[in-house]
Amino acid sequence: MELIETLNSKIDKLLHDYEKLRLENINLKQELDMLKNDNDELVRNNQDMFLRIDSTLTLIKAQKGE
Repeated sequence: MELIETLNSKIDKLLHDYEKLRLENINLKQELDMLKNDNDELVRNNQDMFLRIDSTLTLIKAQKGE
């Protein structure tokens, strides 16, 4: 009987640990999605900045008659 109680206790602990890890995994996936969204926004901003720089350089060249 003691063996069964010990096994049940270990099973309960494992189930608790599993649930804790499952929730942590969900949280990490959400954080990863937020970081991906932030990264995508930064990439778009960088692309916009490069386009503005390129436009400015083209305008300067046109004004100098190059």
